[in-house]
This record gives sequence, C-alpha cells and structure tokens, in this order.
Amino acid sequence: MTRTFLYLGLALSCLTSTVQAKVSDAQLGDLHEAISDWQTHEVRRTLTELMAVEPDHVGLRFVESRLLFFEGEYVDSVKRLDGLVAELGESAPPSVLAFRAEVAKTRDALKGFDEHITDDGRFLIRYTGRDKAILPYLIDVLKATDAALSKDFSYRPKGRVLVEIYPEIKYLAAVSSLTETDIETSGTIALCKYNRLMFSSPRALVRGYGWRDTVAHEFVHYYVTKVSRNAVPIWLHEGIAKFQESRWRAKPGQPLAPPQEDLLARSLKADKLVTFQQMHPSMAKLPSQQAAGLAFAEVHTVVDHLHRRKGYDGINALLGNLKSGQEMSRALKGVYGVSLDGLWSQWKRAIKKRGLKTYPGLVQQSLEFRRPGDPKKDEEKESSYSTIKEKSVRDFTHLGELLRARNRPKAALIEYQKAMAIGGEGNPMIQNGAADSLIKLSRFSAVPETLSRVEKYYPSFVRTHLNLGKAYLKIGDLERARSAFEAVIGINPFHPLPYMALPKLYDASGQSALAERARRTLEILK
Repeated sequence: MTRTFLYLGLALSCLTSTVQAKVSDAQLGDLHEAISDWQTHEVRRTLTELMAVEPDHVGLRFVESRLLFFEGEYVDSVKRLDGLVAELGESAPPSVLAFRAEVAKTRDALKGFDEHITDDGRFLIRYTGRDKAILPYLIDVLKATDAALSKDFSYRPKGRVLVEIYPEIKYLAAVSSLTETDIETSGTIALCKYNRLMFSSPRALVRGYGWRDTVAHEFVHYYVTKVSRNAVPIWLHEGIAKFQESRWRAKPGQPLAPPQEDLLARSLKADKLVTFQQMHPSMAKLPSQQAAGLAFAEVHTVVDHLHRRKGYDGINALLGNLKSGQEMSRALKGVYGVSLDGLWSQWKRAIKKRGLKTYPGLVQQSLEFRRPGDPKKDEEKESSYSTIKEKSVRDFTHLGELLRARNRPKAALIEYQKAMAIGGEGNPMIQNGAADSLIKLSRFSAVPETLSRVEKYYPSFVRTHLNLGKAYLKIGDLERARSAFEAVIGINPFHPLPYMALPKLYDASGQSALAERARRTLEILK
C-alpha cells in the first residue's frame, strides 16, 4: 500500500507542466510511508515546511489529501482530491479516483455526526443520537487506558486521538474494507484503522456487549501501530491488544474469561487450533465467530507467555526489533531466543501444563446484531432456544417462559427447576428465567445463588446483572447492587434501570458527582 501511494505520487509529479525539483522523490516516498505508519504528527510538521516552499506541488498536494484523511478531516480531504482531479482532467490516474471514492464514502457515512472534544483536548469523539449517553463513561475508559498504556509501553502518541461510534454495523462496513457479512460472520464490532478508533455502539447488538474492554482493545492497537511504525504482524498485534484490553481497570495478566478458556481447552485437546498464518490478514476474515474467538484466546495466552518470561521490557524490545525492520523470527530470537515456529511449540507446551479448565454446561454465545426491518423483537431474539440441545430441557424452559409471561411465577419456577435438574446450571436463559420468577415471588436472597454460575460463565450477559442488581437492592446489599448496575452500563448503557437506581446508591456512598452523572444520562435517554 505504501509503495502504491509512492508510485502514485511520483506519477502525479510527472503529470505537472512545471519543473518541481525542490521536493525529491525520496521525500515524497518518506512522507507516504510515514502516513501509512500513522506518524501523522511528524508528517504534518514536514509537509507544512515543504508546502511553504512549493505550495502548488502536485505530489505534495496528494500527500496532504492522504494526511487529511488520516487526520479524520474527510471533507477537506475530498476537496483537495477534487482540486487535483479537476486540474489533471483526463490525466488523473484511476487510483486517485478510487482513493477519492473511498474518502467520500467515509465522509458521506458520517455526515451529520456530532463531535465532542474532551476537556484536556486529547480525544475527539464522533457520535450520533442516543450514543451521547455513552460519552462520560467512554471518556473514563479512554483516559484510564491512555495512562496505563503510556506507562507499559514507555511511550505516548502525540496529538489528538479520534474515536468514532457507529450506531449500526452498516457504518463499520462503509468505512472499512469489511462487508456486513464479514462483520456478522466473525463478530467484528470494532476496528483500529486509518489512525482512528472505530467501534459499533452497544445498541447495534441485541444484548449489547462488553464495549469498554473493546474500546480499550482498539486503543492498544493504536499504541502498537504508532510505537512500532506499523511493523507488527496481525497475530502479535491482536495478542498484545487482547492481553492489554483490561489494563484500564486491572493489573496485567488477567485470566481468560470462561467461554474463551473453555474453547481453548477443548481445541487444544482436539489439536484443532488456528495457526498464525490463518490469522493473516485479519481476524475479521476468519470463517466463524467461534474461529475468531479461538484465535483471540490463543494469541492472548501467547502474549501472556511472553510477558511471564520477560515482562514489558521483553515485549517492548520485540516491538523495537520489528520497528527496526527485523523479520519476525529474528526479532523473537533477539529477545526470547526462539524462532516463530519455536514460540508456537513452546507456547503449546506451556499452555498445556497450565491446565486450562472446561466448564460443564457452558454454551458458547454468539453476538447477535440488530438488523433494521427485522420482524423479530429483540426480546424474542434474546429468548432463543437454539442454545438448549436436549429436547426435554427445551420443553421445560419453554413452558416456564410461557407461564412467566402469563404472570404465574410460582409455576414458572417449577418448570425452570426441572430444566436445571436435567440440563445443569450453565444456560443464562434458564437461570435468568428462574431469577425473574424468584424476584416476582419476593425471594430475593435466592437470586445470587441461582445466578452464580452463569454470572461467571457469561460475564457479558446483561440480564444476569440486571437481576442481580434488583435482588441486591431488595436485600440491602448496596455495594453489590451498585456493582451489578455498573456492569449493566458496561454492556448495555442504554438500559434505563441502572440510571434510576444508581443516583441513590452513589449518594449513599458520598459519590455525588457520579450520582449527578447518572441523572443526566437518564435525561438523555428520555
């Protein structure tokens, strides 16, 4: 891609009628390469100096159009490109026209979006509609991640960080090379591309998702690309991002979530892993959400393995070797003493010794995207029986759902208990149906125990946290109630119940600023 833009810049220079010798071909090449490596702050400084000498240089004007795109200035980028195309006429290279079309597609997709600049000027956030409700919670994550990563990498990218929130997956498809089918097949909900963080709003999915860790994950990609000058292969990129995505809230080396641990444990036993080669060129191109989930679990534990050996000093030294142009195996040998194939074998031995657990009754959950015009209501999608394999368990659960819908909680609970007796306690639909019934029966103290397993198995299942919040509130355990409702915001920040309950909980603990924030968010949602 860098070479393509270099040749394109040189071709544009040759098309001009005046001699433009003050800017060399090498300078143009360096500028294009630096843009592709996201060194935008450096390019802007150099470009300003060069254009002060030769403002009409066609090659420099094309560099500027690319830089404006990478700076998130899509309207201005298209204007510069239109000027070039008009000047060159029929001589305009097809690749210029193709690039102009891509930039215009992004410009058009985000037309009418609102903008918010954080009080410190560090982040520019683009959003639309109800996504305004996310902003204060998003800013907390961005600032905490920025602080943690700058410490871990001993580096802080210069300039403002652009973050874009998309209300539907069609926007993510419009501004990237992915199709909507790619997104749904792989479960891709966010990207870090073109020098910016891009993520789908939780309202783009039926049950929401753990969007805070996802945003942090993409921010790690931003750091890694900048610090390495875009020299890191996809498996390592994703591994570092997965390993670091919880750094905004926790120490490094957090364990895999049960669904990922279960998937990796079973795949290791069956010797059916996703190789580093299969992960290229993108996790989003893997054939299923399960394959993508397995790949993320693998690379997470690979980077954890590297961190256990030499900490951040080792990881940063590896990034430095790659930045200097070393091939992957040589870069690894220089720090860890193993080639890429050697690392794969070493990791497999180490991860098998660690004794990963499987979780009886756990059902692998897929992300479900909202589709405009879908006749099914979200509640119907959330109550899907497809994850229940045994017919008798499915039948008892279905009967429980019918009875609960007819406001017969006592009878419904009996049916859920029959389903649990046969099918175990690992399905969030069954356990939450039972919890709903217990709450209706005012048996609040029984709810936490009923949900204990699914809370651990499915940390991003929002209904579990809602039921726990309700139960803890009635029991009088205010600290756990607050934690449960905060967990809801981290999955579906558009549900009104947390913002109705949290102000009193925050006030009770002397957190008046957080209480007022929750009240303001509720007003936005109204």
